[in-house]
Amino acid sequence: MSSAPMPRWQRHTSAIASGFLGDWLESRRNPLAVTLALLHRGTELDPARPDIDEPSGTLCISIHGLMELDTVWRLPDAFGGSYGASLSAGIRGGVTDLVLRYNTGRPIYRNGDDLSELLERVVASWPVPVTRIILLGHSMGGLVIRSACESGKTAGHQWLNALSDCVYIGSPHDGSWLARGARSVAGMLNDMPRDYLKVIGEVIDLRSSGIRNLSRGDILEQDTGEAPLLPGARHYVVCGLLSRSRTHPVNAWFGDALVHEASAQGREQSGWQLAGMATFPGIDHIRLAHHPDVATQLQEWLV
Repeated sequence: MSSAPMPRWQRHTSAIASGFLGDWLESRRNPLAVTLALLHRGTELDPARPDIDEPSGTLCISIHGLMELDTVWRLPDAFGGSYGASLSAGIRGGVTDLVLRYNTGRPIYRNGDDLSELLERVVASWPVPVTRIILLGHSMGGLVIRSACESGKTAGHQWLNALSDCVYIGSPHDGSWLARGARSVAGMLNDMPRDYLKVIGEVIDLRSSGIRNLSRGDILEQDTGEAPLLPGARHYVVCGLLSRSRTHPVNAWFGDALVHEASAQGREQSGWQLAGMATFPGIDHIRLAHHPDVATQLQEWLV
């Protein structure tokens, strides 16, 4: 007998709690800690026996960001579905639209390891041969993609042979100004002589490993070097900006509200070869995950 679906408010609470304290919750086996799983039309898949109606050889896997739910990918009703679903009509044989749910408070490299292992199992048991994999990552999700690619390469995983495209949507490759600011504020308050200021600093410093990783865009274990973009796959970047005016100062100050355009483009990364890059003035960080203009751009790139 299957358990009743979790109410939406409870799923939101769990996602937020996992984002802030996900590593701590997981270490204590707290039920609020989100477990990693692939979903198809809202239903969790069994990696060993994925039950899919009319499975396609092309898989599009969307990976959400910090404290987000899988529903962040849902396009407005007038457009229907999600980015993955919107690609299906233009790709021969269609697309199976999958969404990853995961604990965003864990270290990014651990989620990358687990995603690579999960994809290896799913591809091996898929009802038809998998010929193409498209990965879409929003915010932290883009960093998880890069980490999974590095993990899969190290482990010799076969799913990488089918990986054709990685799309990084508002991902802080060089770090998020907000996460970086939280780290700076916590350090400053911890150095203050007043005890009550130190307490505030310690509370801020309780943020999860996932949030800490976002301050610099860390995708690997500490002190293990940089990870270049995976050769053999095409890599695309999508950026947002708060103001419709490209030159408005607010864009330089805040980017899409959470990520600066330069960080989303990975300008501090070395040796990047991007297949495409697009910036959308007037589309903020969250709306990048479900905006019709972004859907149109993805169709131009991927179909």
